[in-house]
Amino acid sequence: MKRWAAVPALFLAVALTLSGCSFAGLDAQTLMHAPKPTGENEADIQELLDQTAGDQIILKYPATGEYRSAILEHDVCGDQNREAIAFYQKDEDSATTNVMFMQKDGKSWKSIGTFGSQAAQPDRVCFGDLDGGGRDEVVVGWGSGMNNTGSICVYYYKDGRMNEQKLNQSYTDLEVMDFDGDGRDEIFTANVTVGDQPAAAHLLRVKDGAMEVMGSAPLDTGVTKYVSVQTGLINEKQKGVVLDGVKTGNAMVTELLYWDGKKKALEAPFYDPATKTAKSTARNTSVVSRDINGDKIIEIPIVTLMPGYTGTTADEADYLTDWHRYDTATNTFVRVMSVVIDYPDGYWFSVPDMWRGKITAKTDPSTRSFLFYQWMQSPQNAAGVLGPQLLKIEVFTKKEWESHAGTKGYFELYEQDSAVFAAYLPSPKNQLSMTEQEVREAFEPIARE
Repeated sequence: MKRWAAVPALFLAVALTLSGCSFAGLDAQTLMHAPKPTGENEADIQELLDQTAGDQIILKYPATGEYRSAILEHDVCGDQNREAIAFYQKDEDSATTNVMFMQKDGKSWKSIGTFGSQAAQPDRVCFGDLDGGGRDEVVVGWGSGMNNTGSICVYYYKDGRMNEQKLNQSYTDLEVMDFDGDGRDEIFTANVTVGDQPAAAHLLRVKDGAMEVMGSAPLDTGVTKYVSVQTGLINEKQKGVVLDGVKTGNAMVTELLYWDGKKKALEAPFYDPATKTAKSTARNTSVVSRDINGDKIIEIPIVTLMPGYTGTTADEADYLTDWHRYDTATNTFVRVMSVVIDYPDGYWFSVPDMWRGKITAKTDPSTRSFLFYQWMQSPQNAAGVLGPQLLKIEVFTKKEWESHAGTKGYFELYEQDSAVFAAYLPSPKNQLSMTEQEVREAFEPIARE
C-alpha cells in the first residue's frame, strides 16, 4: 500500500474540532511558560511586566481569532503609534488572568492600565472603531471551559488611560465588523443552546456612549459548536457572517447572518422556524464555507450524494459539493461551481457542467485513486447503472513515477513532497471525456496552512 500524504490543513482543523476538544483549548496552554521576548521592544515590555507583576509571570495566548500572541502591538490611543497589550498570570497558582496596556514614553514603556479576569485565558482579541471616534477599541473575549461560552470586555482609551467596559453578553463565537456600513464597527456574537437558553445571534453597537443590542436572530438549536466562522462579503454588495456548526453525530450546517438596512434587522435566512434548524444546508461531510474561487466572496457548500449511493454511510469523496453565494435581494442561492473533494490526499476537482447529473465517482484507498464514471439510464434499473470510466486520478510516490511503475498513459498534474498526482483518461472518445488541459485546470490542491 502506498504511503498516505499529510492531511491538509483545511480538513485537519475541522477534524480536530470534531474530536471533542474543549472550548478554546484552554487547558493545553496553561501548562507552558512562554519564552522571554528577544526583540528591543519585546525585551523592554518584558522588563516592565517583570517590574509590575513579578518575574514568575506566565504569558497567556489568545486561543482563537486572528491575534494569537501573548504580547500584541496596536494603536489604541489614536496617536499613530502602536501601544503594547500583554496577557499574563502572575504565577502558576494565580486564579486571575491579567491584561496590561503599555505606551511608549520616550525610550521606555509605561503602563496605562491593567485589568483582571477570572477566565483561565483570553479566548480572542478583536480591534474595531466601535464609537466612531477615529481610533480602535480593544474587544477581548475571555474564555471559559465550563459551558463553551465566554464573556466580553471592551477596553478604550480616555483621559490618558485605558478603561474597561464589561458587557452583559456571553458568546460562543465573537466577531467585530462594520455590518451596517455606517463607518462604525459592531460586535457580533453567536451562542449555541445552553440549558434553557436557545441558540441565538446578537449584534451590539455603541450608541450615545452605551452598548445596546442592535438586532437578534435565532440560530439552529442543535449546533453544539462552531468549527468555522468567517466575516466578509456574502455577495457583491452585502457583508455578513457565515457560521459552520457541528451537530450530534458530526452532522454539519451552515448559517448566514447579515444586517438588512431596509428592515433594520439582523437576518438569518437559512433558519427554518418550523424545525428550528438550518436544514437547507445540512450535510454529513466536514467541508466548511470558504472563498472557493478567489472572488473575495464567501461561498457556501450544498452537498448531495452522487448517483449510485444511498444513506449517510458513504465516504466524503462520494458527495458532490455545489458552492453557492447567497443573493440577499432575491433570497436565492446562486451556484458558483461544483467539486468533488479528496480529503486524505488533499485536493478537489471541479466538475464540468457537461458532467452534472451524468457521472458518479468511487475511491480506492489501496491505490490512492479517485475514479469517475458515466452514470447511464437503464431499462432494467430506473435509478441508472455504472457506465464507462471517464477519468482516474492517482497518487504515486516519486520513486514509482520516475521508474514508470504502473504509470503508462498517465499525465502529471501536481507534485508535492515525495508524491506525484497524475491522471489517466481511459475513454478519450466518449462525448463526456475531458481533455488533458481541462483536467489540469479542474485539479486544485487544498491550500495548507
